[in-house]
Amino acid sequence: MSVTVGVNERLAALTAAGTSVWLDQIRRSMIEGGEIQRLIDEYSLRGVTSNPAIFEKAILGSSDYDDQIVELAESGKNAREIYDEIAVTDVQLGCDVLRPVYDRTGGVDGYVSLEVGPEAAHDTDTTLAQARDYWARVDRPNVMIKIPGTPAGVPAIEQAISEGINVNITLLFAVSAYEDIAEAFIRGLERRRDAGGSVDVHSVASFFVSRVDSEVDKRLEAAGNSELLGTAGIWNARAAYVRFKEIFHGDRFRDLLDAGAPVQRPLWASTGVKNPNYPDTMYVEELVAPETVNTMPMPTLMAASEKLEVSAATADVPREEVERAMGALADAGIDIDDVTDKLLSDGVDLFEVALDKLLAGVESKREAVVTGKPETIESVMPDDLEPAIAQRVRKAAEEDVARRIWKKDPTLWGGPAPELGDRLGWLTISDQMLERAGDLKEFAQACRADGLTEAVLLGMGGSSLAPEVFRRSFGELPDGMRLHVLDTTDPGAILETERALDLSKTLFVVSSKSGGTIETRSQFAYFHARVREAVGDEAAGSHFVAVTDPGTALADLAREHGFLHTFLADPEIGGRYSALSYFGLVPAALMGVDVEAVLERAQVAEQACQHYDHSSKNSGLWLGIAMGELALHRRDKLTFAVAEPIGSFGLWVEQLIAESTGKEGKGILPVAGEPVGSPDLYGDDRVFAHLQQTDAPEAGFATEMTELAKADHPVFTLDVEGPEDLGRIFFFAEFATAVAGWVLGINPFDQPNVQEAKDNTAKVLEQWAAEGSLPDEPGADDEGLRQLMRQAEPPHYVAIMGYVKPSERFDAAIDALRVAIRDATKTTTTFGYGPRFLHSTGQFHKGGPKTGIFLQLVHDGPEDAEIPGAGYTFGTLKNAQATGDLQTLRTHGLPAERVRLEGDPVEALERLTEKIKEML
Repeated sequence: MSVTVGVNERLAALTAAGTSVWLDQIRRSMIEGGEIQRLIDEYSLRGVTSNPAIFEKAILGSSDYDDQIVELAESGKNAREIYDEIAVTDVQLGCDVLRPVYDRTGGVDGYVSLEVGPEAAHDTDTTLAQARDYWARVDRPNVMIKIPGTPAGVPAIEQAISEGINVNITLLFAVSAYEDIAEAFIRGLERRRDAGGSVDVHSVASFFVSRVDSEVDKRLEAAGNSELLGTAGIWNARAAYVRFKEIFHGDRFRDLLDAGAPVQRPLWASTGVKNPNYPDTMYVEELVAPETVNTMPMPTLMAASEKLEVSAATADVPREEVERAMGALADAGIDIDDVTDKLLSDGVDLFEVALDKLLAGVESKREAVVTGKPETIESVMPDDLEPAIAQRVRKAAEEDVARRIWKKDPTLWGGPAPELGDRLGWLTISDQMLERAGDLKEFAQACRADGLTEAVLLGMGGSSLAPEVFRRSFGELPDGMRLHVLDTTDPGAILETERALDLSKTLFVVSSKSGGTIETRSQFAYFHARVREAVGDEAAGSHFVAVTDPGTALADLAREHGFLHTFLADPEIGGRYSALSYFGLVPAALMGVDVEAVLERAQVAEQACQHYDHSSKNSGLWLGIAMGELALHRRDKLTFAVAEPIGSFGLWVEQLIAESTGKEGKGILPVAGEPVGSPDLYGDDRVFAHLQQTDAPEAGFATEMTELAKADHPVFTLDVEGPEDLGRIFFFAEFATAVAGWVLGINPFDQPNVQEAKDNTAKVLEQWAAEGSLPDEPGADDEGLRQLMRQAEPPHYVAIMGYVKPSERFDAAIDALRVAIRDATKTTTTFGYGPRFLHSTGQFHKGGPKTGIFLQLVHDGPEDAEIPGAGYTFGTLKNAQATGDLQTLRTHGLPAERVRLEGDPVEALERLTEKIKEML
């Protein structure tokens, strides 16, 4: 498709209404690559703001600064000096691009802001020294120096203005604080006028919005008040606008205004929504007014370009309306002064933490570029496949793929369609969850303080796989609860988990996006009955929390049973893309994971994936292009070799890729857990993804990957820095999978075939209810097994599906079976425990390429457990699911056989492996 270039009417209307569009982001390649200029031309961009957190993401999430870091490091600069040089250079370059806007608007707009360091927040002299230093070093008339609106910052603001320094006052939450800095601005201009200087000095007052809602909403929810949610931030900002008009269009400023002085415009900051239930343009649409600025993060700017409706000066309301709204908040128990005091204190602390992390990141980057550490992704590609990937890269640029993803444009994947445009909330979930990271930590601490030592996750698929990866990657943490992940209907596994618990000290996390997952509801029914027996009816609910979407049956169930808490997730995120939402982070926080660190690493990946100009700087875009294009060239078996401690990553990424791409006869088959072999054991349908730890590459699979690359197998290598880096890897994988969907021409966010197996399971259970027995599905005899295995050759794959109690012994025996099949036939093998894989690779089995060969293993242990109120046992449910899935595969004309394992399941599997070896 062609990309139409023109002025965006929605943002032009916002500008015409008096609200200037600024961008709360800066990065070298955005400036030098023309992205900022494009935003000026098409999106009415009139300014840019920056802060240490923004620079952290830019520096760590791109290679933009590597050359400058090398140069500065070789000259002996330390991390802080390197940061200062980088920041000054970026701001200078940005100012130069925005200079025509500055000239055209007579100095009203066209500014780039640079923030003083956090050590200055409570020190007037240090603030002034840094402001003067940055002002002199940038040496551009259209730079603004950001000074915090703390008590110590007020005299620094006055002095800086009196010296002719343009100032952006940041960290404003309280209207009273706004009044103080407005007065400081006026006094500074008066001093400058009295000294004979020009009063043409510009300033904006950055009034934070969404953070007010985050704090107030928390207090309202605790008080049981839902009516006023999402109102405080907007009304608090409108209160500031009332004072702006009174001050700058009243007697106090009249003389300066007559002398040609500009007003100090309110700038609405923190305008990205932190609550997924709020419209993503809320803090833009509700704060339109003359003589204002709205600085938006890129996702909010993109959303505004698509959805914004400008109908009136929504921020300009009568004082009486403001007082009425603020009065309602006060009547609801909200002390707005206490709220804003807390936010200022927290803001300064976050200010300090952000710079500390930035400097640590700069030091890490400095060390990496000086020592020649590899780029984020390395790849070795056979020569004959390179032209196709290069052509697809060019097409991605022509069709503006990266930008359209961030704009949440459903037409990229053939939409609009159900489960498409409303499934892209994962792109910005990290910012929302960072606002809740402290709450999650407090919740986990409160649970431990109440004597809870065990946490059991009851869930399937997208609700269980990320928690399982967190559990295995981080291990048991000293300040956390012991996490168990129960995503099975095998009665032996359920009883084993129960026996390992002291139910009086256990918290159950009931997790389901839809709220109706049969496995999860069954697990809840069982354990709720057991907890009632252990602690009594009244206390039972306090041992359960729910993670679900708003309005689900599970949310209702949680209310009915008095759950300790219900975490309502963003409904615009599909289950397999939900690792960085409540579904992944609630269990992670309970086990003591630093979820803030995980989310910050995710934001590094977000930054890298926001490069629109070229795939070489957008790791997620390039990886998705390569994955998809290789699949179209019959290299569709993406085989993962993952070094510890995140060796279990394959469990999660298996669902992400298989369920996202396996449809319409197309797809990429993720292969997790297959032991790595020599190059001669693989067919020409393979691609290898190697995740290696940067601090211990020798402990991974580097040698094996080198040999595979020499044998002309495509190999991707991604560097990983410990388990906290899962946030970055999760996001990269999600973005790449979305891009691969574009390459394959499918919707990567739906799962059209998953319901089939569920429906067939329901039919089998109906037969059980009517007849007291399940359909008879006899196991394969030797000839049937032999006929199945004779089909094993590339490009086929053998999917082994185990309706068996999970165990390490069984895993090892499965590895031996997989190796035996692959080594004899070069055929790809996969394995999944049932019913877990039904929520993972099950979609690929039915909807992907018709190359699967299916071996179902079923084992019934000596014990069973009744599901309260269901009329059947877990053993019955497990067998019904196995039968339903087998019937579904055969309905699709796919070769599928069942083998029942008798006696000890591991010994039975070992005997089966020997039999299959003889057949191959």
